Amino acid sequence: MLTDPTLTGMARSEFAHLVAVSEPYWDALAEAAFQRRFHRPRGYLHPQTSSLDHFHRLLAALLRRRKAATSTLMAQMLSVTRTNLSNQFQDGHRILDLHRIAVTPIPGSPARTLQQLQTRLTSVANTPTDQL
Repeated sequence: MLTDPTLTGMARSEFAHLVAVSEPYWDALAEAAFQRRFHRPRGYLHPQTSSLDHFHRLLAALLRRRKAATSTLMAQMLSVTRTNLSNQFQDGHRILDLHRIAVTPIPGSPARTLQQLQTRLTSVANTPTDQL
């Protein structure tokens, strides 16, 4: 449901392409963040820096920028803590800026519950495209 084009603002194929071309950048950002934090390069094969894969980290950043759902709701849906998810947003926004992805927020306040998200999904889908 979270990859629905009415929530992301782009076709699923466009989002998949963005994920594919941006993964090397995400790895570079993760390495830079590690070096800033520990003042040394990684000298080992590092474990995954998040319980989320690149696809879901980028999806969460895009949905946050679209104001589709609250961070708490997205964290619940992705089965991570809100803190874990929040740590991923800054680099996600950098990736979106790097690829010059224009993101238009969805009107109204972000969904706080699954029911509100489903309502938002149907109401945005029924809105004429010239109003988005």
